[in-house]
Amino acid sequence: MNPVLGRMQRLVNPLLEFRHLAVVSSVLFFLIISVALFLDYQNTRLMRDQINDDFNRQQLILAQQAAFQIEASIEDIEIEMRSIQRCLEGSPGDFCGKWMEAALERTRRKGLIEIGVADPDGRILKTCKTEGDTALDPIRILRDCERDTSEHMVLGPLHVESGDSGPPQITGMLCRKVSLGDGGTGLLFGRLEVGWLIGAAAREIRSGQTGYAWVIDETGMFLFHPEEEFIGRNAFTVRKERKPHLSFVQINQIMRERMLRGQEGTGVYVSGWHRGIEREISKLIAFTPVKSKVFSPGHSWSLAVAAPVSEVAEAINSLHTRHFATVAALIVGMFVFGLLATTYQQRVSRALQKRVRQTEADLLEKERLYQRVVEQATDLIYILDLDMRVVLLNRHSVETFLGLVLRKADGGTVPADLDMTSTENWIGRRLDDLFPSQDASFMRRQIDRLLESQSNISYEHTISPKGRKAHLSTNLIPIRGDRGEIHQVLGISRDMTERMEMDQRIYNTEKLASIGTLAAGVAHEINNPLAVILGFTDLLLERFKEGSPEHEDLKIIDYTGKHAKKIIENLLAFARITEGLEDKVDIKRSVETVMTIVSNTLLTRKIELEMDMPQNLPRVRGDDREFQQVIFNLVNNSVAAMDPSGGKLTLKAEKENGWVHMSVTDTGVGIADRIKPQIFDPFFTTKKVGEGTGLGLSLCYGIVKKYGGKISFSSVSHEDSPDKPSGTVFTVSMPVHRAAGEPAEGAHP
Repeated sequence: MNPVLGRMQRLVNPLLEFRHLAVVSSVLFFLIISVALFLDYQNTRLMRDQINDDFNRQQLILAQQAAFQIEASIEDIEIEMRSIQRCLEGSPGDFCGKWMEAALERTRRKGLIEIGVADPDGRILKTCKTEGDTALDPIRILRDCERDTSEHMVLGPLHVESGDSGPPQITGMLCRKVSLGDGGTGLLFGRLEVGWLIGAAAREIRSGQTGYAWVIDETGMFLFHPEEEFIGRNAFTVRKERKPHLSFVQINQIMRERMLRGQEGTGVYVSGWHRGIEREISKLIAFTPVKSKVFSPGHSWSLAVAAPVSEVAEAINSLHTRHFATVAALIVGMFVFGLLATTYQQRVSRALQKRVRQTEADLLEKERLYQRVVEQATDLIYILDLDMRVVLLNRHSVETFLGLVLRKADGGTVPADLDMTSTENWIGRRLDDLFPSQDASFMRRQIDRLLESQSNISYEHTISPKGRKAHLSTNLIPIRGDRGEIHQVLGISRDMTERMEMDQRIYNTEKLASIGTLAAGVAHEINNPLAVILGFTDLLLERFKEGSPEHEDLKIIDYTGKHAKKIIENLLAFARITEGLEDKVDIKRSVETVMTIVSNTLLTRKIELEMDMPQNLPRVRGDDREFQQVIFNLVNNSVAAMDPSGGKLTLKAEKENGWVHMSVTDTGVGIADRIKPQIFDPFFTTKKVGEGTGLGLSLCYGIVKKYGGKISFSSVSHEDSPDKPSGTVFTVSMPVHRAAGEPAEGAHP
């Protein structure tokens, strides 16, 4: 052992001599304390969730017991009334009257306040009722008993009757057609006081220290509540009337989506009242339906038990205090026990975390998390069965596919009053019923491909929702059962429209750059021999007389050469896109200058001109000469597109968020959809040979882009829409000129 001790001492001595040992030890100590306190906080939070869940489960048991007691009371009353029915069918009326009195005495505490027999016209033949109750109106007897099916007792509609001094009474009629001993028929009825019936089971319920129970019917009306002014009033409105500054969205959602549908469960909501305390209080709630065969279709009660979260929090705080004391003791014990205390704390924490992970609450939280991920995903996520019925889809899928459904609705297949913005209205519907036939047939073929390959498939396709084209990249993934068979298909589609448009713009830019470089080189090589040709043509023209065949041939050569020279000049301008003066441009003055030049052309072509140029337009970045060239090219194109018999040309300018938008609108033949992607390509033109070079719009595009602007267009053509007015609108957007250091007024358009 001595050599071992010696080696340990040699290892420890350098640590003891380390001058920063105290600082490092202090940092480690506080780090360990911080970790311990953090673990304590995490454990407390997990225990709080577990205790809240356990408490709500206990409340649910109380609610179930109270609901069972109410159901049993209703069943006892029904049994008593059935015995009276048998008496009426085979015994004298006086004897049955005594039987009624006995039955009323036995069921008085259960809520039955009157038993009687009426003839088919509603006139009461015999009745037994509690002291102080008023007689029933025959009309009410007939109205409340009209739901009787002669198969079993049926509870009629509930009535709210104001009490003289106490809370309002809620009464209902139990009815059954019976045969009387004298051979006639009648109505056996029993009037229930719902407050007594429910109060006997719910009034004494105590969840925790101050928790209580309340009951609503299928309309949301309070049948029972510790706050007497709530009884007989609608639960969705009475709370808001008392506390208008509070939001009751949570409890209203629980009642509307779960309680009124006869569901059983638990939840949390915010209230403004509890046992005389009027302030904002968070409550735990458990609810269960009250079921009885006397309830007519659509008639239901729901019983809820609620208690403040603060009562549960007291137990949690007490537990937290004890737990904190334990942690403090462990921290102190670290100096003595060290590793043993740390190991013990970790074991306790792991055990608690393992227990919490196994609870149902954690599973539900994970399910909600998955749902949020799917709903908030920017991709389209949907599941179809093999019959193309929608099993599930996320919100983004609804927003994208909605345009297809609206197009289908125009044909009359989808109901016009169906709200297809809700995901619930998609579930269970076939794509054949929702989408146009070509889109549904395309999806059918893809599912058949997946079934044939028995594996994932990927493809790209185009849909047109809401009047626009969307390019989707889709993966179809088979969802298999336990035996490996495919019974559903998971689809994940990504909208590639913006990326494809960006790729197209990049391609066009690169194409323009390469064409510009090529054009510059070719133009310089052709310009020199062309100048020689034109020079010698001028010399030869002087040698021949005008009118001679040689002179006419030389004039054709001269005209053709000058036309070629003009094309070369346009090529050079396109390739260079000169820097210009980089000054500010007065749009109104530039437009007026151009229109002065083309006014004679407009008059000759019988084109009506309309201009809307505000006086206070700010100046924009650019060069006057180049901007006039842009407007001139656009106006020339508009004039060429209009019929020789006339048309209308509109020029309009407006300011918006730091930009000036200049539009040129014509009533020409328009631009067909098939050539719209090529409209800014160099040398692309729809004019006849010799009438245009195809460089005008590409030059406009280059000039506008050089000064940070944008040029766009929209057009309706006779070719694509013969039943609509044709025409084209080109819009040039230029940024407002600003002095150095001056902040921008608006964002990019």
